[in-house]
Amino acid sequence: MDRLYPNYKKVKMTKEQFFYAHKELAKTVEKHILLESGRTGNLCIAGVDPLVTLKATGDQSLELQWRDGSTEVKKGEPLELLAEFVESMKMETLPELPEYQGGVIGFISYDYARTYEPIPEIAKDDLETPDVFFYLFDRWAVLNQKEEAVYFMTLPGRGLDVSELEQEWLEAAAAGERNRIHAAESTATESKKPEKVNVSVTGPQFEQMVRDVQRYIALGEVNQVNLSVRQSNELAADPLSMYEALRSFNPSPYMAMIGAEDFAVVSGSPELLLKKRGTELSTRPIGGTRPRGATQLEDDALEKDLLSNEKEKGEHIMLVEQELEDFEHVCTKDTVETDEFMVIERYSHVMHLVSNIRGTASPELSNAAIVKGVFPGGSITGSPKLRTMEIIEELEPTRRGLYTGSIGWVGFNGDMELNIVIRTAYIKNGVAYIQAGAGLVADSVPKEEYVESLNKAKALWQAKEMAETKA
Repeated sequence: MDRLYPNYKKVKMTKEQFFYAHKELAKTVEKHILLESGRTGNLCIAGVDPLVTLKATGDQSLELQWRDGSTEVKKGEPLELLAEFVESMKMETLPELPEYQGGVIGFISYDYARTYEPIPEIAKDDLETPDVFFYLFDRWAVLNQKEEAVYFMTLPGRGLDVSELEQEWLEAAAAGERNRIHAAESTATESKKPEKVNVSVTGPQFEQMVRDVQRYIALGEVNQVNLSVRQSNELAADPLSMYEALRSFNPSPYMAMIGAEDFAVVSGSPELLLKKRGTELSTRPIGGTRPRGATQLEDDALEKDLLSNEKEKGEHIMLVEQELEDFEHVCTKDTVETDEFMVIERYSHVMHLVSNIRGTASPELSNAAIVKGVFPGGSITGSPKLRTMEIIEELEPTRRGLYTGSIGWVGFNGDMELNIVIRTAYIKNGVAYIQAGAGLVADSVPKEEYVESLNKAKALWQAKEMAETKA
């Protein structure tokens, strides 16, 4: 079969017009997705009403739900089946189009690792999150922020008119402009009354968990473990409005809004798990955190403290070593390097130590094998990875689900980009679940680690409150 190219049309559009157009289109459609590059990146990707929903839950199969209501189940390893399905579309890339020219967009749950790692089953699976969940759209839009241009694209051979897609978006952009919240009303303000939330573990319980981890460290079983706290509360607003609030004051490199039949996702993650362009792979581990200062002077002092703190630096180095080890398994020999080391990145509520690692993908490995070789990210498990995941299962009372999994895309051309899911709300049955954690080492102070975990979730709770105030 001859390879085909996406149909496309290019139109001038700003990032704000793009967002509000998608918001209008997604208001009345259950299934939709938006990926936005909030900082440092360039592309935003959006789709509404997918042609196929692909998902896997707890077994060696992948279910395909087509828009016409038909369903089929393919037996086998879900990520391999997903990659084969994308490849079967047989689409070629066009050099004049943005990097993403179609593919599947969605997420891999943290618990997907159970399909290929011997992780015990102790924690409660109360949210029943899909292990793999992706959409394939036959009509989608990609914004190039630098050009301020949107590329409307459709699958060839399906009788789809790209001009109709363009018209829908332009009309939605005009409606969104009329309905959008004024900038002054969107300005973030700190909550005067901290939101009362339910927690998966109390302060004293978490402090005991820290001491348990330190016992494992003293026994030489692990070097570091990332443990988390899940907070939850009812959401009295539309998830799209919560996402709108989050993006207004906390733009992050990997923003995401997902609408599905029985859940929604609002995400502002700063962390990359895996980027693949051609044969080049890269990852960007984050480890080491300080709150933002109230003034520039205080902010600078906190940065200096973070850069000089031996505990934080030691923790970060361990994470970098873990990611280097993972990359050695999926890259060609002698191509793995750290090309950026312990730089500071600032976000609305916290600042982090960040490094960048790159390498050349091993030619004999499939995309699925590459993903499994680095998933889940070492910065949110610990070192060594498998033993830390066993300890996480033992100490955390509930399964992580989407938290510390990955949101992103796999393109028709084999390129892909997957983040690490942190700073994220998973919304189900009207309740927002927000999880955050801390990297624990031998000299961690238990009470401080609990406070750090709660602090990392503040931006999401603030976005929730803003959305509810305007509801």
